[in-house]
Amino acid sequence: MYRAPSKRIQLIKRVVIYTAMTIAVAILVTFLVFIMQGYRFNRDTSQIEQGGLVQFASRPDTANVTIGSANLGDQTPSKITVNPGTYRVSMTKPGYFQWNKNVDVQSGQVLWLNYAQLVPKKITTKQLTKLAAVSDVTSSPNGDRFAVIADASKPDITFIDVTGTTPKQTTLTLPSNVVPADKTPTFSLDAWASDSDHLLVTMAYDGVVEHLFVDRNDAKKTVNISTTFEKDIAEALFDPRSPNRLIVRSSNGDIRLIDVADSSLSAVIATSVTSMSMYGNDAIVVVRNLADGQSVGYVSFGSQKVRELKRVSSTDQVRASVASYFSEPYLAVTSGNRLEVYKLRSLPSSESNDSISMSSVHTFVMPASADYLSIRSSGRFVFAQYGSGTLTYDIELKKQSLMSLKTPVVSEVRWIDKYHFYITNGSTIEVLEFDGANAHTITSLATQFDVVQSDDGKYIYSINSTSDGFAIQRSQMILE
Repeated sequence: MYRAPSKRIQLIKRVVIYTAMTIAVAILVTFLVFIMQGYRFNRDTSQIEQGGLVQFASRPDTANVTIGSANLGDQTPSKITVNPGTYRVSMTKPGYFQWNKNVDVQSGQVLWLNYAQLVPKKITTKQLTKLAAVSDVTSSPNGDRFAVIADASKPDITFIDVTGTTPKQTTLTLPSNVVPADKTPTFSLDAWASDSDHLLVTMAYDGVVEHLFVDRNDAKKTVNISTTFEKDIAEALFDPRSPNRLIVRSSNGDIRLIDVADSSLSAVIATSVTSMSMYGNDAIVVVRNLADGQSVGYVSFGSQKVRELKRVSSTDQVRASVASYFSEPYLAVTSGNRLEVYKLRSLPSSESNDSISMSSVHTFVMPASADYLSIRSSGRFVFAQYGSGTLTYDIELKKQSLMSLKTPVVSEVRWIDKYHFYITNGSTIEVLEFDGANAHTITSLATQFDVVQSDDGKYIYSINSTSDGFAIQRSQMILE
């Protein structure tokens, strides 16, 4: 005869079942949380370790990825969590050279490998537009056009737009009122403003050097800033806050601001300055000669007070650069062949009396004295160039790379995007990553003029010499 379980037994059973289910769910959730945080069983160490996430991207995409001995099932863009350690990463795509990199994966960290430029094994280079002569060339900051001076003795600037299928040319002739009528000046290109619409042109005659402010859209707006504002200009930079403003340094080290729009010249905002650069849109970084050594400091826009960051007693040439990486300021200083990198807690206005906390993050003695120094790629890389080599310090990964150049270059290397620079050695264009890895010759090039890459990475444009002059050529970097 069936006897129903007592209510007490039923209650106990329900409590046991619910408790077991709760414990199982808690264990499962905990397990999933650990999995999501990258914890894995490491068979090499027989321990559970938190791995690191590696994100992959390439140009062009849909590349196959191998990390260590593991082949990813997904093509780029893709990602994987792996145990901490050093890995060899490869990306491959039919028709392209293999991309390789040795990387260090750290526990709980994300490693972005989002800059892989796959280079075709066969690059097609096509001549587009012929030029009878070329004296000087500079590319715009956004890479959409070249400014070309064909004859250095003529006040003509040709702008060549390379954004379309066929380059488009427009020529601007500098107005006669800015050029001395009784002289035969020599013209050269100096620098572009960040808007890619304004640029500085240097005009030299009889030992005199003058600077012209040029609006590529309107020749009538050309201003001779040397005769209008400041005759003695040793260096001029565009103010990052406005393409109509300039920061000029005289040969005696005085810094002033010029506003072309309202025809104004500021009072002296800093003295004894030997070099200057920008800290974003906030301040001018200066190196000054003082009685007891050299001083690295900055002066905020709107201020006339220089705030010192570092004093250097050496007589070797000092170079300095300041940039922010994810809102954290970093200072790089070279004195001769010594490089020092500092992290700053903040960079208050130079008028402020707030203390500045600064800690050393990297020091290195280079093989030779630094010729150029910058912090670039949104503040990630400290890049120093010396003699026939370069040094890159990766602030994110705290990793240093040294590279010897095959052919010594006599000017600062130029960058084609945030992660790649290029070298024109008189016979070819070579493109390299920030640390010198994955170097490839793109095409023959018998000139050393600027090179630009289209926004989509599909083409690299350059100006090469031909049997009857010059030509703009286009090298296809992404296969159809």
